[in-house]
Amino acid sequence: MSATRIPYPTARPVYTAAARWRDECLVDDRSLFSGGPGSTLDQAAELVRDFVERPDTGSGSFVSKLSTQLATSSRGAVQLAAELMFVHLLIARSDVIGGSKKRAIVGEILGFADGTTPPPSELAQALDAGLVRTGTAYGTYRWKLFGFLVEVVAMVKSLPLDERRALLDDPHRFSAALGNLDLTQGAGIQRAALEHLLFPDTFPPVVGTSGRSRIVATWPDLAGPADLPQSVRLGNVYRGLAERAGAPDRFVNLWRAPHYWEWDSPPSPAWTRAGRWLEWTSERIDLEADERAYKTEATQRLVAVRDLVERDDPSWAADLAKAFRGTNLVNYRAYDELLAWVQADQTAARRALLALWTDPSAAALDDFRRALPSDVLAEQGSRLSVSSMLRMVHGADVQPPWRSRYVGRFANIVAYRRSEPTAPDSEVYDGFLALLDLVLDLMHRRGTPLRDRLDAQGLIWTAVDAAEVPGSTPAELDALLAWRKGKHVDPPSAPTAPDGPETTDPTATDAPVTDESLADLAHRLHLDESFLQTVDELLQDRNQVIFTGSPGTGKTYVAREYAQWLAGSPDRCQIVQLHPSYGYEEFVEGYRPQQDGYVLREGPLKTIARAAAADPAHSYVLVVDELNRGNAARVFGELYLLLEYRGDDARLMYSDEPFHLPANLYLIGTMNSADRSIALLDSALRRRFSFVEFDPQQPPLSEVLPTFLATHAPTLAWVADVLREANRLIDDPAASIGPSHFLRKDLTAAHVERIWTFDVLPTLREHLWGRTALLDSLTLDALRGTGAPTAAADVDDADAD
Repeated sequence: MSATRIPYPTARPVYTAAARWRDECLVDDRSLFSGGPGSTLDQAAELVRDFVERPDTGSGSFVSKLSTQLATSSRGAVQLAAELMFVHLLIARSDVIGGSKKRAIVGEILGFADGTTPPPSELAQALDAGLVRTGTAYGTYRWKLFGFLVEVVAMVKSLPLDERRALLDDPHRFSAALGNLDLTQGAGIQRAALEHLLFPDTFPPVVGTSGRSRIVATWPDLAGPADLPQSVRLGNVYRGLAERAGAPDRFVNLWRAPHYWEWDSPPSPAWTRAGRWLEWTSERIDLEADERAYKTEATQRLVAVRDLVERDDPSWAADLAKAFRGTNLVNYRAYDELLAWVQADQTAARRALLALWTDPSAAALDDFRRALPSDVLAEQGSRLSVSSMLRMVHGADVQPPWRSRYVGRFANIVAYRRSEPTAPDSEVYDGFLALLDLVLDLMHRRGTPLRDRLDAQGLIWTAVDAAEVPGSTPAELDALLAWRKGKHVDPPSAPTAPDGPETTDPTATDAPVTDESLADLAHRLHLDESFLQTVDELLQDRNQVIFTGSPGTGKTYVAREYAQWLAGSPDRCQIVQLHPSYGYEEFVEGYRPQQDGYVLREGPLKTIARAAAADPAHSYVLVVDELNRGNAARVFGELYLLLEYRGDDARLMYSDEPFHLPANLYLIGTMNSADRSIALLDSALRRRFSFVEFDPQQPPLSEVLPTFLATHAPTLAWVADVLREANRLIDDPAASIGPSHFLRKDLTAAHVERIWTFDVLPTLREHLWGRTALLDSLTLDALRGTGAPTAAADVDDADAD
């Protein structure tokens, strides 16, 4: 164990795979996947020649371009490329890229050549979890990071064997060697990842450029002299913090309290909003009476049961049943499973309980799982709710009860780094304790300190799961429900007096709040929840995003549906579409003629901003469609300043009155990437928006049509294959065909033929003007071949029904 090595069980396969790559591939000349000859200097030189020195700056996905670049490479070079991609993907957590997707990418590369060897099962399974959230640049600039990795291997392989061994035995020498390579590609993420993977006891698991800089800047006294390499200074910080804590061999997790908000300050908007709701909740309940007393009583009963078990008193089984049935901390179905096993095999049950109660470490939870029969509490959620309640004998203030529902809901709300899908019970529970500690830290910083983890647990449960909160108004409960669904809603500013008459929030609208969760919305839109979660996090962070993509990718549809979900009501949403004659006077304010002269009228932006400012408990959304069709600088005017400095006032051009954009107003723009005017956007506007690409060739957009057809038109599943093949031939995201053309529940083959002939092909002819051979290959007949159903057959089938 060390201050920089992640100790969790899910990290061990990652470190094992990295060590295997170092020993068998970097030091020796062996293939990571087959164990035979491979990873040679000649193969690395091929990849340098074919990939690094021949960059493909055109359109298309990374893998599709890589297949072209390696088309003439040897089988050994292709094998090495797949193994290096494995190493590149190894460090990323599953919430960045899932294990199945990682394996699919490696498999695609192996498919570039015949006779390649796939990864053995133990390596393939290592991709199910990772170590760090790598950030968006990790995916966006994969070609840069992969190129740096290729150069690292070529550099190491160029050394004599004894020098290779010396290099890979010395972490600081290895780090210096990486620094001598050309980092102008922006491959700092890959460098930091390699340093940690190969030397986890020296270099910390931090790969983000800004995060590394902030950590070093927060503890300069621990980092050491400024002329030291950043990786060395970062490691010094970790070891220094471990020394200060009196545990030099214990891992320092800078994403946990008390360190997280020391370097990543202030708390994110999601955490700040959660703090407001937790304060609001704490003002309306008595934590001692409502949440703590009955858990303390349950703990005392469990301690009494433990004493009976230790004495082997035969009454312990009955008293254990009373302890569970006397509280609502565990679902009755879960504890009934445990109690049935106790009755069936008291000897084994007693042994398992004693082990759970003897060892205070979280590892005892995994031992308890192994002690259970395979058909008892097989689901982690049920099992951990039972075992965490049993662990209260170690002190509920230190080890409170866990339930998946409220913990998962709160983790989603604050975008907390949740445990990996393969995490054992100990790792999941430890993550729960870390979440509670962050709540304790947050409330202390807000001036509303809690006593311990049990208070934090009770407060979280009440805020995110309680059916009602005493003393709250209907308007407050509406806002609370919206926040629970993940919407950016703050508590109404005026609290209700606990003993006073019930009042209503005068600024609240009567529009209902939708019960749809973000996961429900994603399912309805046939998108991955993680995609919408990213959009949601970007809006929380910056308040404005732009959806870009080719026509038919659903940008406007998703923007409108998401906007209504975020606002909770269509009454708090508005959409405008820009065009070349649209200006500031239409968008913000301007004089309009009338019979007796001119009158100053507000545009949609000013109207919705005023409504949002008057109703801070709700979110408002303005969708600006086809943003690049208008002259953005002319349309937005002085709003460029207000987009960046929310809450600040600026004087408007015509009314000359102070105006600001409230924090609860969100802007979603859409842009057609096939329109060349997108290139005319000035950098000032680009800097104020986050951009989300709707690429029909990449997940999640690439999966929308197959999912939709499987639900609504399974006999037309071939349409998704046709679309995929067409986009592969076009090989240009700006001209790709989007799925929206075919998202109609009454879709038939006849519809598909008409859509393709009169909607899709005319657009392609304009974009691919003069490329006759390509256009000929993009007709529906050419794409679907003879095996696809015909329009006539589709009509006949319909008649037969």
